[in-house]
Amino acid sequence: MRIFYLIIILAISIVTNATPFFGTPYTLVATTLLLKCGITPINLAEAIILTGIGAAVAKSFMYFIGLGARKGLKRNKNVIFFSRFTGKKSFYIILFLTSIFPFLPLDDLVYLIGGTTKTSLISMLKISLLAKIIKSSIEIPIEAFGILQISDAIGISPFETGVISTVVMTILAIILFKIDWESIYRKIEKYLANNKYFRLP
Repeated sequence: MRIFYLIIILAISIVTNATPFFGTPYTLVATTLLLKCGITPINLAEAIILTGIGAAVAKSFMYFIGLGARKGLKRNKNVIFFSRFTGKKSFYIILFLTSIFPFLPLDDLVYLIGGTTKTSLISMLKISLLAKIIKSSIEIPIEAFGILQISDAIGISPFETGVISTVVMTILAIILFKIDWESIYRKIEKYLANNKYFRLP
């Protein structure tokens, strides 16, 4: 892949992940450029590695935002909810899972919490790097296949299909982020507590 496209992929991965809760699907952007350049094993590997590195390293910005705005963020209900897990193994498991989870930038929240509680940034970045590379290795091939199929079905180029898909997914991610996750958790918890099939003996 040409160096120009590699720089764009890395830059997009960093910018979209460094911007708080921006939600742009950076792997979809990389996939769109990959389709433009042509899918080869080398091009695919470059896209996966660069998106993984860019996405992981960019999360340090979210960490320092949390570190610098500790007093204000400590009053945020979502931060209060998730901060109960910091300092435990479950915190790093949550970080790994949210780093892989598609569409929603939930790992932004984890990094903000990590900053407010001064959790080891290096440990968090190591986990994120592994998770983001795994995420990219899964998402990019699937997205490329999906875009090619949609492109054939609607009769426009794969590149144009990728651009349209990126815009749609960005809007969807922003909408989904408006959800009150603590409220959903409480409702599920209450449902499980009141359902006899889920009660412990």
